[in-house]
Amino acid sequence: MSTVISTITSGSGKVGRYFTVVSTLPSALLVAYTYVLVRVAGAGPVNWSALASVSLHEVALLGLAALVLALATNPLQFVLIQVFEGYWGNSRLGVALATARTAHHRRRLAALRSAEASADAVVRKHGPAALWYWDVPVEAVHAAITRVESQRIRGGYPRIGEVLPTTLGNVLRRYENSVGKPYGLDPLSTIPRLAMVGGEREIAYVRDQRTQLELATRTAFVALCATLVTLVVMGRHGFWLLLAVVPYAVAFFSYRGAVALAHEYGTSLAVLTDLSRFDLYDRLRLTEVRDGDEERARNAKLMRIFAFDSNVSLRYERPPATQDTGSPTSCGSAPEEAQIE
Repeated sequence: MSTVISTITSGSGKVGRYFTVVSTLPSALLVAYTYVLVRVAGAGPVNWSALASVSLHEVALLGLAALVLALATNPLQFVLIQVFEGYWGNSRLGVALATARTAHHRRRLAALRSAEASADAVVRKHGPAALWYWDVPVEAVHAAITRVESQRIRGGYPRIGEVLPTTLGNVLRRYENSVGKPYGLDPLSTIPRLAMVGGEREIAYVRDQRTQLELATRTAFVALCATLVTLVVMGRHGFWLLLAVVPYAVAFFSYRGAVALAHEYGTSLAVLTDLSRFDLYDRLRLTEVRDGDEERARNAKLMRIFAFDSNVSLRYERPPATQDTGSPTSCGSAPEEAQIE
């Protein structure tokens, strides 16, 4: 889904509101936070009164530094999303970390399945109708809550063989495997094309969710950097080292927010696919289909074409003839066979 995010990110307005929100603001906060720490504790005991002597030219330099940092890190947003998804390369350390974290999520998924099955057995023992009475046993209420929560958390995981090292990666992988599946469409190859033909409201919905997701991941990254800066600067100032808890908490909650936004982003991609796929078919001049079975069978060939397979043929609709000589306009829709070369 990183590829889809990267594609939706491109387009008009990227160096406007998108750059300001996703790149400039987090960079400005990191530069300002680092400056404050160095100013009050970089050359001696912690002295917060040192902030009272900040000059105007220092503020201007901080603004320039924030802009340079934003420009330097903006092209890395795609890589940053991949890191948070759990794509850590094939180095020995990266593979070891990915293996350990993937094993953790596989164990967690198995534990959720087990907890759901146990809770379901308890609910069945008391009877589903027992939950609708005032004197319901606490055990049944506990089991019902456990079952619902286990189902909700499991909903953020893909199939067991495709589990990734991070929660964010698993949520995005889940939608990667689900969006467009009822129609036989592969989202990784279809959504970039849908973004070119979809309705304005659908595209705006996707872009809004994408921007929020990228802002959350950038904020988490910046907060982790601020945590490291705090540890370095405040490491020799005793209990002031506890200040690192603040940016770490920001990083934690920003990441959890990114996970929640990943669900919203996946939903927006599903909406785009559901509502705009026929616009894509029309732009490709594909023949109409009567039901889902025909659509999936036709899309199986279409996905091969999107994968640059030249040994596939599809039937096209002939566009209406233009009336330029006074002769009657042909409005027929007789199909013609076209070989994709």
